[in-house]
Amino acid sequence: MSVRKMKAKVSATFNINVSVGQCRNVKKFVLQEIEGSLIEHYGRLWSYGHEIMRTNLGSTVRLDVDIMPDSTTLFSKYYVCFKAVSDCWEEGCKPMIGLDGFFLKGIGRREVLASVGKDANNHVYPIAWAVIGVENKATWKWFIDGGLGTGITLLSDGHKGLLEEVKERCTEAEHRQCARHIVAYFAKRFTGQHFRKLFWRAVNVRRVMEKIKSVDTQAYDYLIEIDLTTWSKAFFQEGRECNYNIRKPR
Repeated sequence: MSVRKMKAKVSATFNINVSVGQCRNVKKFVLQEIEGSLIEHYGRLWSYGHEIMRTNLGSTVRLDVDIMPDSTTLFSKYYVCFKAVSDCWEEGCKPMIGLDGFFLKGIGRREVLASVGKDANNHVYPIAWAVIGVENKATWKWFIDGGLGTGITLLSDGHKGLLEEVKERCTEAEHRQCARHIVAYFAKRFTGQHFRKLFWRAVNVRRVMEKIKSVDTQAYDYLIEIDLTTWSKAFFQEGRECNYNIRKPR
C-alpha cells in the first residue's frame, strides 16, 4: 500500500488527518518490525553464501562490497547460482537463456538481475540471480562474467546496457529481443490495430515488412533500426534449437 493510500484509509476509517510523512514513518517502522533491520539481514549474507557452497558443492556465490573512506563496509552486489540447478538446465533444457532485471519492493530499494531457461514442460526455469543497486552496462558485465558459452540463444527486453554487453562479451550467442516489448513501444508511436497485426505477421514472415513499408515508411524504418534478426523468426539463425522470441510474464 502506498503512503497516500494509507493516508486516505486512515482518514476514512478513523476520521483522523495525518500527513504523508507520518504515514511514511509508520510504514517504515512496521516493515522493519516484520522484516528485521537491513543491517541484520546484510550481515548474514556471508554465512548464507558459505552455507550454499557447503551444501551445494560447485555452486557459485559472489558478494561484492564497497569500502568507504572511514573503512565502513557497504553492500554492493550479490550473485547466486546453484550447481544442481545449473547442471539440470544444461542437461534437460533448451539452450536458451532469458535475461531480465526487475525492482525489489520493501525496505531495500534494489534491483534483481536474473537468468532463466525453459524446461521440458515449457515452464520458466531459474538459473541464476543477483541483487544489485542499478541495472546498467557495468552490472550486466558483472552478472554475465566472461560469456555464456557457444550455441546459446539469449532473450531480453532490449535494455541498452545489456545489448552493449552481449555484443562485446557473448559474440557467439544469438541475441533476441522480446517481441512484446517491441510492439508495446511500436504501438505507442504508430497507433491503430492494423499496425499491431502487421507487426505480429512480420514476426514470422519476411515479406510482411514490405507491406508495412507500403503503409507507413516511418513505421518500417522504426522496426528496421531495431534489427530484424533479434525479433523476427524469419531472420533467426538456422540450426538453433530454440524458436522463442517472447518472454513469459513474471
